[in-house]
Amino acid sequence: MQNELANYLTAVGKTNLGIVALQLGQILSGLEGATGDLAIYAAAAVRWNDKIEAAHAYSTNPANSGYLTFDSHSSGPGVTLELTSRADTLAGTPYDDVFLAMTPGQLGSTDVIRAGGRGEKGNILKATLAAGEVVAPTLYLMDYVYITAGTGAQFDAEKSYETGILWLDAAPGGNVTFTGVDSTTLVGIQNSLAGTALTVLFKPPSDRNEPVKLALFDATGTDEIIVPNAITLRIASMPGSVATTTVNSAKITAGAAEEIRLYGEQALTTTITGAHVEVIHAAYLQAPLDLTFATTGATPIGIIGGIAADRITVNDASGGRAAIDAGDGADTVTIGARNAHSITLGAGADVLALTGLTGPGSWALGLGSSAQLARSTIEVTDFASGIDQLRLAAATPTAKAAPSTAQLASIAASASLLDAATLAANTAGAIKAIAFRYGADTYLLVNDATAALGSHDSLVRLIGVSAVVDGDWTAV
Repeated sequence: MQNELANYLTAVGKTNLGIVALQLGQILSGLEGATGDLAIYAAAAVRWNDKIEAAHAYSTNPANSGYLTFDSHSSGPGVTLELTSRADTLAGTPYDDVFLAMTPGQLGSTDVIRAGGRGEKGNILKATLAAGEVVAPTLYLMDYVYITAGTGAQFDAEKSYETGILWLDAAPGGNVTFTGVDSTTLVGIQNSLAGTALTVLFKPPSDRNEPVKLALFDATGTDEIIVPNAITLRIASMPGSVATTTVNSAKITAGAAEEIRLYGEQALTTTITGAHVEVIHAAYLQAPLDLTFATTGATPIGIIGGIAADRITVNDASGGRAAIDAGDGADTVTIGARNAHSITLGAGADVLALTGLTGPGSWALGLGSSAQLARSTIEVTDFASGIDQLRLAAATPTAKAAPSTAQLASIAASASLLDAATLAANTAGAIKAIAFRYGADTYLLVNDATAALGSHDSLVRLIGVSAVVDGDWTAV
C-alpha cells in the first residue's frame, strides 16, 4: 500500500499533492463504520476524525496561536462501561477506559466496542465466556483483552483491530480457541488455575517469517499453547502478580514452526513439539529453562540454552541430528545416541548424559576410514575435567575397563584414529567402556557384546581435552 501510494504521488506531481491529501482525508473520514474488506481502516479513521475535530476546535479559537500539538498518551478520567446481553455499541473516552462483560452472554458477536484515545495504562476489555460459547465482537484500539473461558469456548478476533495483548486469564481447564488473531498481537496465558490447552490461529502475516508473540504469566497449571500455522515464534516467560510463582509451566505445540525463541525473566518448564522445528533459541532467557524436545524425522535441530542452570532433554528417536549449546550455568543435557550429535557445554559445572549407546538404534560408526569414523562420533566441546560430568548409559549394562598405562600409551601412539579406536576396543573387551587419548583429544569408546570395534559401538570425542580422571565419567 505504501509503495503504491508513493508511486501515485510521484505520478500526480508536487503541485497536486494538496488536492490528493484532501481527497485521502475525505475518504478516510468516512470509514469509521466500515465493514468487510475496508474494516481494517476503521480504527485509523476514528483517530483521524478525532484529530481533525481537535484541530478545528483549536484553530477556531482566537485565543490560540502557533501550531497544535498532540500528546502520544492522553491523561484524564476514563470510564468503566458494562456490556449487556443485547447488541451493544460502546464508545470510550480519549483516556483509559475499561469495558466489562464478566457474565457469560454479555460479550457477543453483534457487539461493537470503540476505545477512544490511548492513555498511559491502555484500554481494557475483560470478558467471561461460557463453555462452548463462540463470540466474534468488533473491537477497535483495545490495548488489553482478558478472556476467561470455559472448555470449548472460542474467541474470534477477526474483527478486532489494533489489539495489543490478548490474554487467556484464569482459565479453569479444558480447551479454548482464539482465531483470526493478528500476527502483531501478543497472545498468552496468565493466572492459570488448571491445565488449559489454548489453540491460537493467527492471520497469515505479510512475511511468512514474521514472528508471532506468545507469553506466559503465572502459568502454573501445566498448560499448553497450540500454534499450528506460525513459522517463527517468540515466547516470553514472565513473572506475574503472584509472588509465590517462580516457574511458568506449559507445553508448546507448533506444527509448522521452524524457529522458536524463548526469553524473559521467569523460569520456564516446557515440552516443545513440532515436526519442522530447526532452532530453539533461549540465549535471552534470564532464568532456568527445563526443556524437553523430541526430534522428528531427519530434520536437524539447533538448541541454544540460556544463562542460568538449564535442563535440556532431547529424545532423538527419529534420528534427527542435534547441535546443542547449553550456555552458561550448571546445565544438565540428556540426549540419545541415534546420531552424531554435537554438544557444547559452556561455563559452569555441567552434566552430559548420553543414553542408548551401543543399542540397535544407535548411530552406526563409519569404519571405512578415520575420516568416516570421525564424522560418526558424538562431539563434546567445553568439557572441563574435574568440573563437568559425563554419564554414559548403554543399551546393555556396561562397566568401565581398566587399561594399564602402557596400553593407553600404545593406543595414543596409533597411526590413525581408526587404528586407535580398534586397539581401544580390543583392549577394553566386550560390554566395556574405555577412555583414551588420541591426538589433542580424549575419546570414550563404549563396546557392545563383541570384543572388537564394530559399527554398533559408540564413540564420544571430548574436543581439546588432554586427559580425564576416573571421577569425570561413569558407565552403566
